[in-house]
Amino acid sequence: MRSDKTTPKTIDEYLARAKPGQRAVLEKLRKTIHAVAPNIEEGISYGLAGFRLNGRPLVYFGAWANHCAFYPASSALAQKFQDQLKAFETSKGTIRFSPEKPLPAALVRTLVKARIAENSGNDRKKTTPTEAARDSAKDASRGEVQSVLATLKRLSNARIREEMSTRYGIVTSNAFGVRMSDMQQVAKRLGRNHALSLALWETGNYEARTIAAFVAERERVTPALMDRWCRDFDNWAICDTVCFKLFDRTSHAFAKVAQWADRKDEFQKRAAFALLASLALHDKLAGNEAFTKGLQLIERSATDERNFVKKGVSWALRAIGGRNAELRSAAIALARKLSSAADRTSRWVGKDVLRALTKAK
Repeated sequence: MRSDKTTPKTIDEYLARAKPGQRAVLEKLRKTIHAVAPNIEEGISYGLAGFRLNGRPLVYFGAWANHCAFYPASSALAQKFQDQLKAFETSKGTIRFSPEKPLPAALVRTLVKARIAENSGNDRKKTTPTEAARDSAKDASRGEVQSVLATLKRLSNARIREEMSTRYGIVTSNAFGVRMSDMQQVAKRLGRNHALSLALWETGNYEARTIAAFVAERERVTPALMDRWCRDFDNWAICDTVCFKLFDRTSHAFAKVAQWADRKDEFQKRAAFALLASLALHDKLAGNEAFTKGLQLIERSATDERNFVKKGVSWALRAIGGRNAELRSAAIALARKLSSAADRTSRWVGKDVLRALTKAK
């Protein structure tokens, strides 16, 4: 579920924003959870509908563009009940399902009871979201990370590494030189694995971080994680890949566009407009109002002469102009205004966008 409105404060508000089919199946899921744990507390956590028992996280659920998900807050349960879950797509701590094929109530009851049993024997201290993210990263064994790095090194090519900077402008001091198609194949074999994603990112390696974006579980991407990764962006390629393949799928995306547009660092500011362009290309549910606000950010930042910022601004304006007739008209109007501005960078952005939008039928 994605919305350009304020974050919901209650599960009722959360469900009100879901699609009708998702709302109905998630309401049944909610009732089943309450039937098993009558004293449970409800709330919104990490942008998801969350349930706590005795002050401890128990389970979560969420609605996304093309599926729903149930989060038992335990990576062990998916493995423990893998036979009962084989009809559903699972990864560590996540069970995905559709309104047409929901989780059976009996299975939900079993999972919730198992979580209650885990919680009753869990005396660990409460952790902050940052600590929880670090703990998740530790869950990925050192062997997994080293295996991925060894594979990337084997796939590396000195010519590709040289061309990254000389031909494509990808300047980074920590890279093997691996083709994107090879990285995608490595990520496909790994599958979704959020803990591994966090650990790969911490290596600082360009290819490892690219794979981190591919294998991360978008439902578990928090605003704090987005900010942390954004601060690490050191070239346009990792910035664009993370925004295009991961960040634009989260419920926090539009908020981050607005926040990052004022960043001083070149690649952090580019991230705002790479993310805005990705949303314009991928988010089929967002209304025109969200992108009209984006046009205001584009106009404000069109004077930034830094190469990767101005190109990001141009990309975002072109992408918004390609969504529909109304936004196309607004984008062309802004491009014309910028093309006749006194500022040289604004003129470049305006002319670059006009060439793209006016030649397209």
